[in-house]
Amino acid sequence: MNSPFFSFLRRSFYIKMIVVMFAISVIPLIVLSLISVSVSSTTVEQQVNRLNAQLVNQVVDRIELTMTRLRELSEQYSRISSIQSALVSPSAQYFEEVVRKKDLISVLSGASAIIGNVEGLQVYSAVTGEVLSSTEAPAMLKESPYGPLIEAYLASGRPNLFLDKHSLPELAILHSSTYYISRVPFDLYKDLKGVLLISMNNSQYQQQIENIQLGSEGSISLLTEDGLTIATTSKLEKQEDTQRVQEILKRWKELKRPDQFAAGSSIVSVKQTSTYDKWIVLSEIPSKELTASAEIIRRTVTYFLLILVCLGALCVVGFGYQLYRPLQAVKRQVDALKKGNFDARVTHFANNEIGDLGRMLNTMAVRIQDLLADLHDSEDLKRKLEIRALQSQINPHFMYNTLNTIRMFAMMKDYEKINSLMGRLVALLRYSMENFEQTVQLQQELDYLADYVGLLNMRYKCQIHLEAEIEEPLRGMMIPKLGLQPLIENSVFHGILPRKAPEGHIRVRVYRSPGGSHIIVQVEDDGTGLEETELRKLQLHLQQEESSENIGLQNVWMRMKLLFGAETQILLTSAPGEGLTIRMLLPSGNVLIKEEPHESL
Repeated sequence: MNSPFFSFLRRSFYIKMIVVMFAISVIPLIVLSLISVSVSSTTVEQQVNRLNAQLVNQVVDRIELTMTRLRELSEQYSRISSIQSALVSPSAQYFEEVVRKKDLISVLSGASAIIGNVEGLQVYSAVTGEVLSSTEAPAMLKESPYGPLIEAYLASGRPNLFLDKHSLPELAILHSSTYYISRVPFDLYKDLKGVLLISMNNSQYQQQIENIQLGSEGSISLLTEDGLTIATTSKLEKQEDTQRVQEILKRWKELKRPDQFAAGSSIVSVKQTSTYDKWIVLSEIPSKELTASAEIIRRTVTYFLLILVCLGALCVVGFGYQLYRPLQAVKRQVDALKKGNFDARVTHFANNEIGDLGRMLNTMAVRIQDLLADLHDSEDLKRKLEIRALQSQINPHFMYNTLNTIRMFAMMKDYEKINSLMGRLVALLRYSMENFEQTVQLQQELDYLADYVGLLNMRYKCQIHLEAEIEEPLRGMMIPKLGLQPLIENSVFHGILPRKAPEGHIRVRVYRSPGGSHIIVQVEDDGTGLEETELRKLQLHLQQEESSENIGLQNVWMRMKLLFGAETQILLTSAPGEGLTIRMLLPSGNVLIKEEPHESL
């Protein structure tokens, strides 16, 4: 070391700086090494436990998704007209009866191939007593291997039934597969024509868990409610594994079903699905897997921190000489920027990285001034893009049902209804696709709703009457495109149709509040309504930015807030049997009204 450096050390500021830097770097590293060594085992165990719990939750989510998919497939294929039309009294003509059965078997085989991981589909005709399958020849109920399953379903008196090896242990057919059974037609108010069975091989569940690695001795198992194994990654013999599972489940029940607990020398995570199957997912990790990982971490942390302590002490002394003047210049520049003075500049530059930092701060100050000028335009563009992203959400299920209805009328050769349906559908598509504006006049949206409701009236027996009560001149107010259609769809499918009445009424009202501070958009129906708990749950979902439920209503609410501001309010009122009323309060100052006439679609 040369004499200038010792002179540097004698200056009080640098001495203090070195002491402080040593205190805030080297000493905390020493303390951190001691703490890390002492708590590494606990930390590793907590992390593994949390990951184990997340793994179990993910497997449960997979199983519940599979079960939900079985239920949706059952409902979808129970409504197919070709299946329902085949479940009728035998035809007097032998040829017609053979063709009908052949078509039904073809539908079942095609559906089984399209669905993919479903083992097979079977249909039982309550009229003829036959069981037709996508994989086997037709047979009478008593002669079919599916006969006991169908008899158990009919005896249950339920609209649908899930059967696994726990349900009927004496049936060998349930040892390798699970079945979801429902009525045909699916609607309870229609007479029973037959039964639809959807089967899934248990190997499909094995595939969902077989790639999960839990160490050399860890395992994950999928069990029935009473502990019978559906799928497992355990390497134990079947009898030994069954005994292990039963002991763990017994301990789990004694502890009042916790999500995670210690069983012997292992950490166990258990969770039961909330769907109709009530299956249990069990994950076990031996403690020695944790201790081995903790020991590796303990040694690595110790060596690494010792090296850091030595390097830190050397670096504090070695670089202290180069810090003061350039740091002070940078500090002054940062203080100026913090106070909003973007004209301040660093005038002294050291020939090192701190000098580069000073130059970059000068460049940043210039850039910030430019960015502030562009900030307003950027925020406006972001807002428009968010509105467009929300507007682009489409419901393909509605399009599918509409085309399926057209297909049905085509089979009936009802060309007048086909023409009317196609006309309304073309009008809806043109409104949705050809107009790229983010907002439209209220009257345009009402014209679109008239076509939409007219199309629904052709699809369903229940006739829906749409009434509009618009205060002038609010017919010209600008609202988000497709901003009311999800509300009408919600009223129809969740309120009016479930009521099963011959007709339903929806009223759209738009008017100013008594004080004139808000414009109120109100949609009310005479549907089934909501219980108080369901209403509170719906209101809670609307306050969440992301949700997998009530997507249509939440989409409208978010678009309204983006267009009319955060002061926009939504109010829901309902009572069982009295329908649902949705009110949106839009700040009058943010509402644009165009008085020029529009062209009706």
